[in-house]
Amino acid sequence: MNQNGSLNINSQYQNNQNVQNNNNIIQNGQSQINNNEININKNIDNNIDNPSDNKKSELVKGDSKDINKNIIIGNEMSVEYENALREQIQLTTPLISEILPINSLLDDYKNNNEYSNSIKEITNKYKSIRKVRRDGNCFYRSFIYRLFEYICMKNNQNLYNQIKKKITDAKDLIERNGYDWTFIKDFYNIFYTQFYYTFNSLEAKHTTVRDYLDALFSDKEAGNYLIYFIRYCIAAYLKENSFLYEVYVDMPFQNWITNEVEAIDHEAEQIQIMACVNYFDIGVKIEYLNPRKNEVMKFPEDKPDNDIFITVLFTPGHYDILY
Repeated sequence: MNQNGSLNINSQYQNNQNVQNNNNIIQNGQSQINNNEININKNIDNNIDNPSDNKKSELVKGDSKDINKNIIIGNEMSVEYENALREQIQLTTPLISEILPINSLLDDYKNNNEYSNSIKEITNKYKSIRKVRRDGNCFYRSFIYRLFEYICMKNNQNLYNQIKKKITDAKDLIERNGYDWTFIKDFYNIFYTQFYYTFNSLEAKHTTVRDYLDALFSDKEAGNYLIYFIRYCIAAYLKENSFLYEVYVDMPFQNWITNEVEAIDHEAEQIQIMACVNYFDIGVKIEYLNPRKNEVMKFPEDKPDNDIFITVLFTPGHYDILY
């Protein structure tokens, strides 16, 4: 990306064929982590229940050095494995995939009977899916991509003007809620420039909206700047309206915002999603994969079904884009 925020379109995003293995990578990785923890706990239990004669008196006296050592080693193994897992995901999956037929979900869950009924419902309701990398930013990335896509592909001038105002208003929102604008302004400049450029200037560059969007959202640096800007918009909005949200948080609200909203790679939960909806005035519809029957949650609940919605599929801990 150059200094004025325009993306080098020659760095076109190349789709990785391993994207459909992502769910298996995560599930296998989590199983390994869980097995490590189970084995560690067994070792700890054995040390407590069957201490050697030489260690009995030490344990009676409260000497837990060996137990603590096992816990530390176990934690280090889990962290090391999770880091390796993240690296593997980065190497094998794009930030956002090409648009895929909805039936690709059947392949992802072909060995998982628990969700078979819910998957069938989803494949009957939707035509396509765009898979998003499992990196803790998947909701924000899905929200921004679909927002840009909807405005630009539909050439929706009214929605463009609405979101443009929200972007420019964010400067005052962020500053009056205690954030240093000199730190935020680069995120703002990239977001505003890309939003404006994608909608207004593509013909001069002889490229299509689709090609530009795919290149933009496959660029990790640009993608992170877009996500940082959204996170700080939402953090400032939540601070300003804390009376509406803090009752749902079981820690000091400022600490929660710092840890769960501002921090990159921390996934959005219902509070963050509601804040996105309320600030940008864009509906979000979530299809929840459920063992019995998929559930649908709509924000706001009273928004007519024929209004604009960003629709995502929620599987445990993850969001993908539905069409």
